[in-house]
Amino acid sequence: MKAEPLQPGFSTADAEYPELRLASGVLSVTFQDWAERTVCVQFKEVCAFRWQEAERLLEGEPYDGACEVMQSEWLTRHIEAGSVNPDSGYRHLRFNFNACGQLELLCTSFSVNA
Repeated sequence: MKAEPLQPGFSTADAEYPELRLASGVLSVTFQDWAERTVCVQFKEVCAFRWQEAERLLEGEPYDGACEVMQSEWLTRHIEAGSVNPDSGYRHLRFNFNACGQLELLCTSFSVNA
């Protein structure tokens, strides 16, 4: 696995602890960024996600930013289990909130309301 930097249109550096809400395959993540602005991100067609306070970084992964995990073992497991179609465009994304933890998810896309 390797990390490819991602510029999502928002910053997780020094952000507050996020609020997570999953409904009908859409994960809504709301938090206060370093400038105390409210950021709301909606991740579409989420088939898996996890939050952990113990960040484990891949080589080249920013401790306070976002990346896409290439050659993802987690995504491969979901494809092999039949829960994800290999042609459906799912991505393995990671967002590192350096002040409080790491959000990792499998989804097809996301939109930002900052």
